[in-house]
Amino acid sequence: MHLKFQIMKKNTLYIIIAAVLVVAAIVAVLFRTGVIKSSDDHLSYNAFAVKDTNTITKIFLADMQGEYVLLQRTDAGWVVRDSILVMKPIMEDFLTTIASLAVKQVVPKTGQNTINKVLSTSAIKVDIYQNKPKFKIFGIEFGKKERKTKTYYMGPATMDNLANFALLEGSDDPYIVCVPGFRGFATPSYSTNYADWINHDIFQTKITRIQSAEFIDLQHPEESFKAVKTGARFFDLYDYQNNKVVAYDTLKLIDMLSEFRDKNFEDIILSFSPEKIDSIYHEQHFKTITITDLEGRQTTLELCHKLNQFEDEDGNSIIETDEDNFYGIINKNYQQMYMCQFFHFDRQVQPLSYFARTAVQK
Repeated sequence: MHLKFQIMKKNTLYIIIAAVLVVAAIVAVLFRTGVIKSSDDHLSYNAFAVKDTNTITKIFLADMQGEYVLLQRTDAGWVVRDSILVMKPIMEDFLTTIASLAVKQVVPKTGQNTINKVLSTSAIKVDIYQNKPKFKIFGIEFGKKERKTKTYYMGPATMDNLANFALLEGSDDPYIVCVPGFRGFATPSYSTNYADWINHDIFQTKITRIQSAEFIDLQHPEESFKAVKTGARFFDLYDYQNNKVVAYDTLKLIDMLSEFRDKNFEDIILSFSPEKIDSIYHEQHFKTITITDLEGRQTTLELCHKLNQFEDEDGNSIIETDEDNFYGIINKNYQQMYMCQFFHFDRQVQPLSYFARTAVQK
């Protein structure tokens, strides 16, 4: 009986030791990953970072002045305002920043009150959403669910402009964070200005990829024309009645079509209501350009005159057509209007008579 008691006592001790070791191992892992904090409340080196950016589905940025942007991952790429593509290099840099963000040090206690006040008035709130497993069993993932996995507040730059003040949700102390290897601060990557994210490209089609280019002139229909590919860099030209043009200036046409590899708008107009856009479109629309590529994908730009109103010396109201800028509507999205510059589209707005040399072939 005594021997049996000794064996049971010994087994119990082993179980207790094993349990302590398991708990110690779990705690060590949680400390290392930053899930729990040490007694002095210091966060782990990568507490702000999201290493696996491929699982990020949404990023919400909001400043203290009420400005915000929602970036969403789609099959077509990252978009803002549900459908407008974000500029790829800018998004790639931002994701690199998110993945690399590192804790440099905690803000000293003597300065924490000041920094917390600064963060409360000038920080940018960052919500990051990821596709995460619904649950795991023995390391095996089951299902996917979008979850908000991290929230932090990105503050202004430090005095040396090499880091930022930041606060991680759930932590009481502000920190100084940086992007290792980058000589600068991260704030510009966290812009809440919608216009800073959008892709300014309208046309990005090389001439070798153009199947056809159509130019419809609403003010002078007889000046409308269409160019149709017949070879790698050869095109037939047709007038508004679909008659083939016998002779045209090949160099002028090729130069013009070559420029569709890189055509951009200058700015996006955020102040126009849908009613104003509709009014401008119906009253000032003067040309439509449509590029069709070899796969049949079309890109359309509808050009509308920009009118400037002013008073002359006698107080009379004068309305003139802006000779430098015009409004554009891209791919028939009549909810959004863009500012474009004529000098950037100088050859694209030329009439048929600019290219044609002789009468058309009947």
